[in-house]
Amino acid sequence: MLIELTKTSWNILAEFAPYLLIGFSIAGLLHYWIPPKLIIEQLGKSNIYSVIKAAVLGIPLPLCSCSVIPVATSIRKIGASRGATISFLSSTPQTGVDSILATYGLFGWIFTVIKLAVALLCGLVSGILVDIFCKQAETSSPAPEQKDDDSHHAPTKNKSISASLRYFFVELPLDLYKPLLIGIFIAGLINNFLPSDFFSGSFSSGLLAFIGITLISLPLYVCAVESLPLAFAFLSAGISPGAVLVFLIVGPATNSATILATLKIIGKQATVIYIATLVIIAWTAGYLTNLFLDIQMNDFKEHHAHLSIWHHISAGVLLAYFLNAVLCQSFFLRKKAAVSHCDMN
Repeated sequence: MLIELTKTSWNILAEFAPYLLIGFSIAGLLHYWIPPKLIIEQLGKSNIYSVIKAAVLGIPLPLCSCSVIPVATSIRKIGASRGATISFLSSTPQTGVDSILATYGLFGWIFTVIKLAVALLCGLVSGILVDIFCKQAETSSPAPEQKDDDSHHAPTKNKSISASLRYFFVELPLDLYKPLLIGIFIAGLINNFLPSDFFSGSFSSGLLAFIGITLISLPLYVCAVESLPLAFAFLSAGISPGAVLVFLIVGPATNSATILATLKIIGKQATVIYIATLVIIAWTAGYLTNLFLDIQMNDFKEHHAHLSIWHHISAGVLLAYFLNAVLCQSFFLRKKAAVSHCDMN
């Protein structure tokens, strides 16, 4: 039983490890080459073009639901419209190059394209609606000041190569490895111990499934990459592909911290529009996905049976990548403690 669980969990990891490694590499390059200042300059105008650019620019950026908040606060602070801000907040955490490639590795290109289209649509529609209905509040109190922070979640003016390498080798994997590995383990448990028809009928693909998955997703803190193994677990337990899509859209784009932050950045009315638009679009996309897209759990089992040696090597490299980040963090903490101790003496 334990051997079977380990084997299943490993296969899930190996399925999308090559794509995740490529995605992490591209995310590191984007972190170095695209400074937050450029994002602020492009989105710092109150018009529909800023909303469109915010949604498009947000798709590939490797910012999770936590790290997107300081950037959104910055563009709002210098004069970006509520629409551009909410468009950026909506589309950015749903995707990212690492998530895009990992989604392709686990769910295939059709599902990946649907997810990208929905993320873009969420950003555009929510941003435009907020700009239309919240114009009268534009002159209200400005967004809260963003305190300077040493964390990688805070935007920086300049990025050195060493800082970008630290982001790639330490900060990025530290953000992801725990929930990602836990999610993979949960997926393995569900795939092994729950029958594929555990959720059936309206609990699988009907309105009840969409409501239930939304209630789980709204307060849950989960990034785009981390949501994938959990989505796989839901699918293996009988949840429909449409309901899984709802989870992949609503989960990364909302959580309790993000909702509280948006209330301060753009106000109550805009936040309600943002969440309502996100849920309605996700539900519509989920319904259409169930209607036209036939994804079966057997498809993934066949994938696992044909994993190449490259997939298994990539899974090993990915685990080594995570372990290196943990060891580096431990080294930095010990070094910082030693310096503090010397200063006290």
